[in-house]
Amino acid sequence: MSGLIRKFSIVVFACFLVFSLWLVYLHLRLGPSLREKHGDPRLWVLENRVLRGGIYTREGEKVAESLRIGEKVIRCYPYGNLYCHLLGYHSRRLGKCGLEGEYDLYLLGLKGDFWRSLLLRSGSGEPRGNDLYLTIDHQIQERAWQLLSPYRGAAVVLNPQTGEVLALVSTPGFDPNPENLEKNWEQIRSDPRHPVVNRATFGLYPPGSVFKIVTAALGLECFPGLEREVFSCHGELIVAGRHLRDLEPHGKVNLKKALAVSCNSYFAALGLRLGAERFSSGLRDFGWGEDIPFELPTARISLSGESLATANGLAEAAVGQGKVLVTPLFMALVAAALGNDGVMMEPYLVREIRGPRNEVLWRRSPKVWRRVCSPEVAEQVKEAMVEVVNSGTGTAASLPGIQVAGKTGSAENPNGKPHAWFVAFAPADNPCVAVSVLIENGGEGGRVAAPIARELIRLALTEGVSE
Repeated sequence: MSGLIRKFSIVVFACFLVFSLWLVYLHLRLGPSLREKHGDPRLWVLENRVLRGGIYTREGEKVAESLRIGEKVIRCYPYGNLYCHLLGYHSRRLGKCGLEGEYDLYLLGLKGDFWRSLLLRSGSGEPRGNDLYLTIDHQIQERAWQLLSPYRGAAVVLNPQTGEVLALVSTPGFDPNPENLEKNWEQIRSDPRHPVVNRATFGLYPPGSVFKIVTAALGLECFPGLEREVFSCHGELIVAGRHLRDLEPHGKVNLKKALAVSCNSYFAALGLRLGAERFSSGLRDFGWGEDIPFELPTARISLSGESLATANGLAEAAVGQGKVLVTPLFMALVAAALGNDGVMMEPYLVREIRGPRNEVLWRRSPKVWRRVCSPEVAEQVKEAMVEVVNSGTGTAASLPGIQVAGKTGSAENPNGKPHAWFVAFAPADNPCVAVSVLIENGGEGGRVAAPIARELIRLALTEGVSE
């Protein structure tokens, strides 16, 4: 009988051991992924006990914090809609999004410090989450918002050498403070201006003539000596019976001159000369068809091979029309890569994560995303972009004592006036800032978008953000 009891005890102990190991596995391995679901009620229970970490700009300006008021912890955004598309929101009723959602577990202290995380989960320890320090420069962000607030549009400012995002603005915006957000959510959500949409990362637009810097790079990569060739522009190019027109005949132009005056005929002919296969391959080198590695959700820059199969589709794409669509963030990366010897860096927003005692728990290191072209080709495109600002369509972006390289764009769209674009980097010989500006239905990029870009470049260089 005693032997039977001993065997039964061993079976019970084995079952208990297996069950305990399974609970440990659930807690340590599956727990983090389950907690990523922001609707998990256990996280909201923890929110009442833990003071959520703050979010700060690169210079230490507080842009999000949690305050304990009685028994409640309230999330506050002192700058309202200035940072709404970056930070997202934190609401019991609406959930979490933006950096608030992406770094939720760090802000709650459940990631970044294993032992403190264990104490928090067990109900003891210091009730304070980790702080995020961003790459954002507060003055540039604020100025970008001021300049864009009269329009619907977006601006992205970044460091070409590191990928640090110095400013990211989308207008119009909304007040993310929970009380106001929850009260006005239906009105915000149904607003025809779509203030919730982050146009910088999720707005897909035809790039118009800013895309010609890509076509130029593809042509230079495939045809050595292209920069010395001369093309005769008669004011239009007939493609399969269709007339693709310029504003005026440009006469004899080389690549540099064609980019400076934004000659449609030149770049449409170059696209046809490249052919669909080489054109598509070159776009893939730039990142078409891939997701951008970034902390915020981004629209994929799709590549439609079908649209390039016809001569008209290829010619349209080469001048930034047709089925080609991009986001302002993506065009900022394209301009930055051409200024950075053809190397495109991964963009990022969070520079450091610090613990409650201000100790650095994690620091981001710059990473290369891809090489888009050779250094020699990037240099030739840069020289042409300098010509755009010095004597072409982008003179409104020029700065005294600083050489800016840029490209204007006026992208046709079926819903009203053209979208105004401008992309640039500076100083041209060793860029530490790149800019992309889009104004929906803004008309001429050189008239509307270029002056905004100029001001953001000037401020970035004054701030010394590359340091």
